[in-house]
Amino acid sequence: MHATAQLVIDADSRLLVGATFVGPGVGELLHAATIAIVGQVPVDTRWHAVPEFPTLSEVWLRLLEQERGVS
Repeated sequence: MHATAQLVIDADSRLLVGATFVGPGVGELLHAATIAIVGQVPVDTRWHAVPEFPTLSEVWLRLLEQERGVS
């Protein structure tokens, strides 16, 4: 089974306003989403706070790459 994730980003403010994570082990992703939303962290700032080692949290990097149009 794999995990699915999606971000909702306000186009004008570039703030993360929502996030959905579904799948096994996704609980570790919720805290970072909560901090980014409540703290109003711009997506471009969040880009620099992705864990550098391979964990499920690395999905943040993939989501932010997708948002930037990076493949």
